[in-house]
Amino acid sequence: MNGKKALKVVGSILLGILFLWLAFREVELSEVVESARGMTWWWALPFAATTLLAHYIRALRWEMLFTDKEKVPSKTTLFTGVMFGYLVNIPLPRVGEVARPVYVAKQVDESSSKIIGTIVLERIVDVIGMLLLMAFVVVFLIADPQVLSRLFGIDITSSDTQLDLIFTLGKYAVIAIAGIGLLYWLFKKAAEQSEGKAAEIAHKIQLIIRTFVDGVLAIRELRNWPLFIFHSVLIWILYISMTYIGFFMFDMQGEFGLGFTEATVLTVVSAVGIAIPTPGGIGTYHLFITKALFIFYAVPEATGLAYATIAHAATLTLVIVTAPALLALNKFLLMKKEGEIESKQGNPEPKS
Repeated sequence: MNGKKALKVVGSILLGILFLWLAFREVELSEVVESARGMTWWWALPFAATTLLAHYIRALRWEMLFTDKEKVPSKTTLFTGVMFGYLVNIPLPRVGEVARPVYVAKQVDESSSKIIGTIVLERIVDVIGMLLLMAFVVVFLIADPQVLSRLFGIDITSSDTQLDLIFTLGKYAVIAIAGIGLLYWLFKKAAEQSEGKAAEIAHKIQLIIRTFVDGVLAIRELRNWPLFIFHSVLIWILYISMTYIGFFMFDMQGEFGLGFTEATVLTVVSAVGIAIPTPGGIGTYHLFITKALFIFYAVPEATGLAYATIAHAATLTLVIVTAPALLALNKFLLMKKEGEIESKQGNPEPKS
């Protein structure tokens, strides 16, 4: 790991520690422990099943973005790639988004840059879905937008804030598109005019950019739009269900009247928190969920923090246990498949 990457990792860890401190600073640890003692444990089974199903549906949706039908990974490989990416994200925030496509690319002998392009496309779809869900929550589920301002610490009702957000998103989108286009043009010119080693390097970089763009533009060749949209909606429904199932650990559905509507609000809040690059969402998830439960629904912060801590720990534990098991299973299945292919090649069927 070079110095720059090490600095990013240390920075993300410090950021996670900062958010953990913010989450715990106004709550007595003994109160959190006391709240956790009274929880029920049966919720863990449906929570785990729902979480794994959400990740599997993500793998099925990802499969639809592979345009080369001869190099479409198996569902097991794609599911393993998704879980492996989450596993890498725990110590190395955002690195899992690269580790996932690189792992899958090696299994099907495909260009890593092209599959990374499909991940970028997937993330664009996720951001659009989150923004639509966020708009729905703000307009229909939260009557007073000032409450959101208290949660996030900014005045979201201000037209200046809204314009700044739109301008910032648009600016980064234009910069990204222009940057890729400029690099591709520069290396194209270099490949045309240069000879020897320089031309070879230029051609390789140009190919990487081209295959990356091909991955992003895979959306053009999508044939089954209704199924793709259905998978995207189902992923969010399952995420909301995970939040809702967690209410039962502290009987919050009974004591505070929290239902699927409230779970939708908390899912949006947690998505905003997890977007901040801390290891595995540590700290940000705890702070945002605890504050949202207290500000929106008057859930004591000790109870909210216990809920956030245990739900988050359960998610990380599931990834840590499942990902290595899937990696071993997928390797076994691929070796078995290779053995069968070699056996057929070594013993061709006699012609009749």
